[in-house]
Amino acid sequence: MPLRPTAGPVYPAFKRRIPERLFYVVPALMWLALSLRHGSLTLPSAANPALDAGGLWGESKSQGLALFGPTGRRFLPPFANVDCVPGIDRLQAATRAMADHALTFPVVGKPDRGYQGWGVRLLSTRAELKDYLSRQPDGAQVMLQALIDMPGEAGIFYIRQPGQGAGRIVSMAFVHPPHVIGDGQHSVAQLVARDPILQANAAIYRERNPGAWDSIPVPDAFHCLTNARSARLGAVYRNAIDQVTPALEAVIDRISGEIPDFHFGRFDIRFRSVEALREGRGFRIVELNGAGAEMLHIWAGDGTLRGAWRTLWQQYRSLFALGAAMRRQGHRPVGLIGMIRLQRQQERLRRTYPPSS
Repeated sequence: MPLRPTAGPVYPAFKRRIPERLFYVVPALMWLALSLRHGSLTLPSAANPALDAGGLWGESKSQGLALFGPTGRRFLPPFANVDCVPGIDRLQAATRAMADHALTFPVVGKPDRGYQGWGVRLLSTRAELKDYLSRQPDGAQVMLQALIDMPGEAGIFYIRQPGQGAGRIVSMAFVHPPHVIGDGQHSVAQLVARDPILQANAAIYRERNPGAWDSIPVPDAFHCLTNARSARLGAVYRNAIDQVTPALEAVIDRISGEIPDFHFGRFDIRFRSVEALREGRGFRIVELNGAGAEMLHIWAGDGTLRGAWRTLWQQYRSLFALGAAMRRQGHRPVGLIGMIRLQRQQERLRRTYPPSS
């Protein structure tokens, strides 16, 4: 099964017709209905008690990875944190942290509290690292992670009921970066302009491709527009639930079972081949997302609006039920004021993060 697309980006039809904010009106109403039923707007923050706010909003990326047990740690790339506090030599602190964790260039820099690829950048030299750190706001924490040079990427969504010995993978999607496919006639700029979703991010792509922007790719040539893979930047998704096997599910279940009180979330992974992934090997986990994660297959090219909303309704129902179960065990959800504070903190930081690459 090829890991690199052989055609231009394919997005669900509803994504081309409905603005993102309008799309989320119905899910917001779903959330409100479940909140009224369960008596708490923030109940899902109790679903994963070991994560900040259950991973619903503003969680720390490194916090989740640090909770991994011995099995999970075998699938993690090395990473280190740098605190961007006033008055320190950030480059010196980063260099020391990289040495302590056996990190060498290139590394991926990412805000420890961030989402949708904001501020994620590939760093290949000390000069790039210095520039990246200089753009971080005071008080931010940056995670430096070893670059995983594997061709495949996937989002694996996992749910386990409290008290049950095993969970299950309920969604898996393969993720491809924003890209164009050459036709031998049009430049990269023109190919981007022909796609309304890519065109919305043309300024970002142009900045990332200064030397190739006006070049004409040969027919069928794959041209990656940015390393950051998020729906916001035009990433492409394909439903891959049919590739989940008992072997893969067993490994994910073992990793999840070692994470304290983890019941609901998505593992973002890089993998070497589909065949190896099906056997539960040859992959690395680059992020763990908690209660705020989405099942990525809703953005697959063959997805429908009704299907996406149905999936989100099922996801939210499961999430609120998990929060209610953990509340009965004595875990309190974050209050509304606390959630608003986390949301404002994350948004304040996001507005100051350097552009993604």
